[in-house]
Amino acid sequence: MRIASWTIGILLGLTPVLWAQSVSTPLQTTSGTGFTSAPYSGRETTVTTHTLEDGSTTTQTAVQLIWRDAEGRTRREMIRHTAKGEEFRSIIITDPVGGFYLKWEVGNPEAKPVASIWPASKAQNVAGPSPSAPPQSVTDSSVTTSWGGLRREVLPAQEINGVYAEGTRITRTIHLEGESSNRVIEVTNELWLSPELKIIVRHVQNDPRTGKTTTEVSDVVRSDPDPGLFQAPAGYVLVDHRQQKRP
Repeated sequence: MRIASWTIGILLGLTPVLWAQSVSTPLQTTSGTGFTSAPYSGRETTVTTHTLEDGSTTTQTAVQLIWRDAEGRTRREMIRHTAKGEEFRSIIITDPVGGFYLKWEVGNPEAKPVASIWPASKAQNVAGPSPSAPPQSVTDSSVTTSWGGLRREVLPAQEINGVYAEGTRITRTIHLEGESSNRVIEVTNELWLSPELKIIVRHVQNDPRTGKTTTEVSDVVRSDPDPGLFQAPAGYVLVDHRQQKRP
């Protein structure tokens, strides 16, 4: 299997993040901010199954809507609910071209019609590779490699909700010596990346101690979104915080 150089870069960058903290913390699936000439929109669904001490499980589902234009700007709509169960949306526009992000809420009776603009962090202000010069590919000579107590597997490519994706699974073996059973468990992080859209289309994180979290992108449409989606709505007061430190 051939893996593009940008894919390896993402995997190498994510590996310390995956294991530096507790693996029960979900990884935020990237919407591909900064990658140009590959506009799209889609729906991101995260399903988390928590394992309780008595062995029972609970399931939570979170949904976000995503847009990215040809210039690499992204819009995220996080669907949320008030304490009374009323649905509203938190919206974040990340603009690597202008070097800022914009945030406001729609449908929240407790929120004022205010849009806040903040300077984008270095991580948000990135530039993607030009599609006119496709990244070189390298051949992975081994399906499975191991290092530092971790095992990395290159998985057969597949289509996920109509998007071609290349997968990698990183497994960490943990010896629970503090327990009377001294059992051994495997904690896995599985990433499926789209070479075409340069986004993570599926992330599966499984820890037998806490549960499983799956984030997946669906309903992908490959077209440039309406430019109006990347602007604050009419009637909102724009509050500029770019001269202040980021919260």
